[in-house]
Amino acid sequence: VLLNFASLSTAYDVTMEALEIGGFSSMMITAEGIPERLARKMNATAREKGVVVIGPATVGAITPGAFKVASIGGTISNIINSKLHRAGSCGLVTRSGGLFNELSNIISINADGIAEGVAIGGDRFVGSVFIDNLLRMEQNPKVKYMILLGEVGGTEEYKVIEAVKSGKITKPIIAWCIGTIAKHYSSGVQFGHAGASANAERETAEAKNKAMAEAGIHVPATFNDLPAKI
Repeated sequence: VLLNFASLSTAYDVTMEALEIGGFSSMMITAEGIPERLARKMNATAREKGVVVIGPATVGAITPGAFKVASIGGTISNIINSKLHRAGSCGLVTRSGGLFNELSNIISINADGIAEGVAIGGDRFVGSVFIDNLLRMEQNPKVKYMILLGEVGGTEEYKVIEAVKSGKITKPIIAWCIGTIAKHYSSGVQFGHAGASANAERETAEAKNKAMAEAGIHVPATFNDLPAKI
């Protein structure tokens, strides 16, 4: 695994050089704001070479009881409080690193913790997307159910909907897209992440939550109702 902590001005070059050298199965890129054209080229090259890219703009990934990549989960005391020091039953995939930690805590209070988890990153174009990670978790016998936390902007959640409809994913999924507040603003709103901006009706959090619920995914009425869903 390559941990790429280079800044946004050099992260692309470091990643491309590492892809050229070879020998890596996974790469984690923390830099936020790599130019989108370069990010797309970098992600396409990684896919061609069979390398999983976590990020850009990520805090990493974790398999409790085994290893963690980068700063995901926070401090050691937070890792223990959130039961991230030993394997649970949930497969957790989020866009946000901060909300990954928040959800890990919520899951530990309401269930037995997570079996594996990834914060895919907040940039518009990230390497491994929701469906890549959920399909892997579908094959992991330790994962009994999945939690997906999406956000306003992008259409990656619709790939998950198609996988559920086609039977590629059979394990239960609890899902929520944050950013439903956006409908109360008169103009387009850019939230914290580069990818968190809806450019069409189907990219709004409300539309995605509705579509996921219609596909049989367990969608709470609000984020506050998520613990009860778990």
